[in-house]
Amino acid sequence: MQPGSVTTAPRSTHGAAVASPVSHGKYDPISFRQLPPEILTLVLLDAAPSTWYSRRYYSALFGIREVCKQWMEIVDATPSLWTSIWLEFKLDLVSMILVKSKTQPLSIWYNDRAYSGYEQLPKDHISAFLGLVAPSSRRWEFLDYRASYDELHERLLGLPFDLLRQLSILLSGNIKYSSNISAPRLVSLNVHRCSLNWHSVAGLRSLEINQNTGGPDLSELITVLRASPNLEELKVERNWPMTAAIGPESLQSLPPISLPKLQMMHCYNLPIVPLSILLDQIEAPNLLHFSQYMTYKTASDDFPRIFGAAGRHVGGDTRFRKDGNLFRLTVDAGVETLRIKVGGREISLRRFHWLESSGHQEKVASLWAALARFHPSLCGAIRVVNLEGAPPNQEAAEYLRLLHQYCPELRELVVTGPEGDDAYVESIVETLSGGQDVNDRKQELFPRLLGLRLRAVRKGSTLCSSSILELVQRRTESKLASALKLIELEGFRMPRATADNLEGLVQELRLTKTEIVDTPPLNEASS
Repeated sequence: MQPGSVTTAPRSTHGAAVASPVSHGKYDPISFRQLPPEILTLVLLDAAPSTWYSRRYYSALFGIREVCKQWMEIVDATPSLWTSIWLEFKLDLVSMILVKSKTQPLSIWYNDRAYSGYEQLPKDHISAFLGLVAPSSRRWEFLDYRASYDELHERLLGLPFDLLRQLSILLSGNIKYSSNISAPRLVSLNVHRCSLNWHSVAGLRSLEINQNTGGPDLSELITVLRASPNLEELKVERNWPMTAAIGPESLQSLPPISLPKLQMMHCYNLPIVPLSILLDQIEAPNLLHFSQYMTYKTASDDFPRIFGAAGRHVGGDTRFRKDGNLFRLTVDAGVETLRIKVGGREISLRRFHWLESSGHQEKVASLWAALARFHPSLCGAIRVVNLEGAPPNQEAAEYLRLLHQYCPELRELVVTGPEGDDAYVESIVETLSGGQDVNDRKQELFPRLLGLRLRAVRKGSTLCSSSILELVQRRTESKLASALKLIELEGFRMPRATADNLEGLVQELRLTKTEIVDTPPLNEASS
């Protein structure tokens, strides 16, 4: 018996393709024969290929099997070595695996090749394959189903799957399969271009839905989530239409969706409104990462709404948090990214194009919406803020004013400048120096701030260092704010006199990759 595919000719030997586990080094066949059978079985199990998910697995297994009669008998009598079946296999090999696996759980790889863009396998082979494997469906624990023949979906997906734990369905067209999925132990489901009877899906730990034009809609997705309280990972990509069939008013009368083990939620090109409704309905105290990746943006998309809904999860009460550093908040505001991270949790929206006319206001509003949903205990715990991504100067200034409002106990501010220009860093320094007016009274930003770390990517002019000196002097003389004790500068140009003055005003001055010059260029001095 030789393993093979219905699309390739049988091979006469395996030695050239698969190295024998005893073909190198010293091998004494007598000493191997003296091993007790149970010990030799363990040795062969360890020597067997670990790539059970590869079609080449049986070529390697047959290489071990052909070493000698004793090894063949042990391999044939070890059911756990015969548990993976591919649609492409010759039918006699499929029969052999089904017999030798006895009652072991099986992994089935069904790919009629048309899904992958190749010539389809013959229908008579597929029909005969199903006739062989279908009676064993109650012991399948893994099924990867990639198909194009509509008439065969019911024949396979309608089988009873008593042990099935992982199911992946990837179809070549958008198919609606309305029958129940009978898989009471299913924990992982990946569905691509196929809409299921979602009311028959329950008990999941991982759910991935991709490119489904037929659903599920919001109410169907909520049904699956309510039936899967142990869900740990949720990915929904290009799911149309994910309509808001039930609005926030009707949801108020429903109990929340409790997902205490959910840690990751990734979305791709989903409508903002139903996604926001879903996030508001979910209670997930251990959610670590929420992301929405978009290739375009429509005028109706309300990004502050999604940030507010996600901010409730990321900014939870510190009494129930054990993850990450709760004292550090990172705001990354790139051209096409807005990311907020605190502790071990983060929100990120990426690769959409902010509308030029309103992008600045939208991102500021999004940060405000997220911070507004942070629990007060978390806001009071934040001691360090990292501001990254180099937003435009006015936008960065508004970020600072928002952070001043929601991080009253801030002690340290870390700012990384944009590529090739330190003007952004200078605008940050000027905003800190200017403070803000509240009820016709001047108020210092971050009155408890003690440390300032500024990182310019490339050395610019010496003007920024002069602004830093003015800020330090202002804070030293102010009665409304603490004096700065730590100044760390990276990638600056600084007059020697400025460096000397700074060193005399702060307890610790750190200069990294900073060029000290005796006098500034004339054009800088004159400006």
